[in-house]
Amino acid sequence: MGGSATATTARTTTSRSTTSTSGSTTTTTTSLSHVSGPQTVLSPIGLNVRAGPSKSAKVIGTAAQGTVLQLLAHTNRAGGWYRVRGSTVTGWISADTGFSAPGRFGYYTSDAFSVLFPAGWTYAGTPKAGVVFRHASPPEDVVITAASSVAELPAVSQGAGTSEEKSQQVVACGVTSYLDTYSTSSPDKYYAELALPTAAGHALGLKATLTSLSETRSVLDFVNSISFPEPICVGGPPAAHSKATHTAT
Repeated sequence: MGGSATATTARTTTSRSTTSTSGSTTTTTTSLSHVSGPQTVLSPIGLNVRAGPSKSAKVIGTAAQGTVLQLLAHTNRAGGWYRVRGSTVTGWISADTGFSAPGRFGYYTSDAFSVLFPAGWTYAGTPKAGVVFRHASPPEDVVITAASSVAELPAVSQGAGTSEEKSQQVVACGVTSYLDTYSTSSPDKYYAELALPTAAGHALGLKATLTSLSETRSVLDFVNSISFPEPICVGGPPAAHSKATHTAT
């Protein structure tokens, strides 16, 4: 993901837990990878911090959108979990990429939408004309535009040499839609686009220009962190960024 740090794996250890069943002892082995680096909460509704790597483990804290946690370990157990350290608590969060991402992020907010963007990116513009989030190396940009309907949103050109590569279902702040990616006849040039009907008379569109389809990961970070001031948005209005009262996972 352009402009953001990545988690690093140092070594792998093995932990064992022992339980007793009908007088017998059962040993469960769980592999832990030691990782490090910052991990930022993307979810507009925040993220639960649990006592263990399981959804059934006790919730010992919460982390609001934009919170930066320090990675300590990772396990593939139960769908994948990170052990993290925050400012007041150390525990486990889901490793689902829809909830958090490696690195640090900036925060953009307006009357139309709010979103996190990776460190090292810049932004300029207005929601009606399009807010352009840009990274210089590799060169990629994500443009988010507000309009009164999906039909009025900018769309990827369907000219000669442009063909759809993939259509991926995503959920952006409670709205289900599809993120479509396209290849072009130009080398190292790909597109991605998403249209969100957020309410009657309101829509948001995302259009990205990429040098590799692998950069779709950074586009998904925008999708997973976006919120807008409409009732359908699970995260609520942009002001909820620093005071989310609901959490996921």
